[in-house]
Amino acid sequence: MNLTPNPHFPLNRRRFLWLSTGACLATLTSNCTQQNSSSETASFDPTAASWDEIVAAAEGTTVNWAMWGGSDKTNAYADQWVADRLQSQYNVTLNRVPLNDTVEAVNKVLGEVQAGQTSGGSIDLIWINGENFRTMKQGDLLFGPFRDKLPSNQYYDADDPAVNSDFGLPIEGYSAPYTGSYYVMATDSARVQQFPTTFEELLEWAKANPGRFAYVAPPQFDGSRFLLTALYGVTGGYEQYAGAEFDEALWNEKSPQVFEYLQELEPYLWRSGETYPPTQNRLQELFANGEIWMMPVFISEVAEGIASGRLPDTTRAFTMPGISLNDPSFTAIPINAANPAGAMVLADILSSPEGQLEKFKPDVWGDPPLLSPQKVPAELQSEFTKVEGEYGIPLDELTSTTVPVVNAEYTTRLEQTWEEQIAL
Repeated sequence: MNLTPNPHFPLNRRRFLWLSTGACLATLTSNCTQQNSSSETASFDPTAASWDEIVAAAEGTTVNWAMWGGSDKTNAYADQWVADRLQSQYNVTLNRVPLNDTVEAVNKVLGEVQAGQTSGGSIDLIWINGENFRTMKQGDLLFGPFRDKLPSNQYYDADDPAVNSDFGLPIEGYSAPYTGSYYVMATDSARVQQFPTTFEELLEWAKANPGRFAYVAPPQFDGSRFLLTALYGVTGGYEQYAGAEFDEALWNEKSPQVFEYLQELEPYLWRSGETYPPTQNRLQELFANGEIWMMPVFISEVAEGIASGRLPDTTRAFTMPGISLNDPSFTAIPINAANPAGAMVLADILSSPEGQLEKFKPDVWGDPPLLSPQKVPAELQSEFTKVEGEYGIPLDELTSTTVPVVNAEYTTRLEQTWEEQIAL
């Protein structure tokens, strides 16, 4: 399988590529220079300690958090609210390590471990999901299990697959819930009254409204997500792909239908499919200025866009039942983290009701909570209800019809075939 990046398309932000260790960015190393020199911290095993002992071990340290840095909103949430909370409550300093793609952090850890650096590593916590989590977990590159040590774990439903598996792979305590993410559809209700609920109806709508629909060019992250919804929507649903492992025979049988559909759709896309929006920001610009009337989008972008005035107030989010995606992400600790105690404290803040509430606010980020609101204290339940009222979207109603993301190999194959057959 050819996994060489196409120079005409940016890598999606959480796609794992087996790069050489020398390909890790120099900036990643330079941003991780603050190490915890205490031998006590280095030898401390949080998995065998009480939470009070973990907090005590973290006090006065710096925690290096490697996270995708391509959003001003998420960066501000980390640098302001999270960093302030970490410092004021625990006397821990946050060092945010910005990434263009999570693969940079994965390869950094891999390179350090291969070089014999099994402790004192330069990354303490990674914002992660999907193929990157699978690679680290199966490669024994993750510290843990640690999740059941976090006080915030009590607020999550033990039977909810969205927080207990990642692209079909059981988490087993090796990551902590971070942020809910739903890939849905949006339209301008001033221009569109009847919303398609299937891919057949979407094609009919596009033919009746040529040039008014577009999706981002894969393998950019948002474009790849559209391909996965097409796999579900064109070939008979999510359930057949739900196993933990990739099914080669199933892929060979079903995937040709996806690309036949996309080829039929292409002439009715924006600019007749001769070019595709390169980023989600560009796609939303087209929507905001009325060039397109419908687009696939993450739900937080709709909430934030309406709140900020960047999108028309007539924008409406809707799902294709059984097709739109429930795509959460997590935080995980590398096996060689220099400060696993500090990483656990940070992961707990991010998973906490307060952390989930803050990032839920449309003017902060707009990403929905992963916890179960009914499990949080009553005063916070009312705060979640208030924010949802400001969200501008009937969140519970919409997300109840979403389905999980399956084994990452399906997305990798979709991206490769799209470049071979559509991006000509």
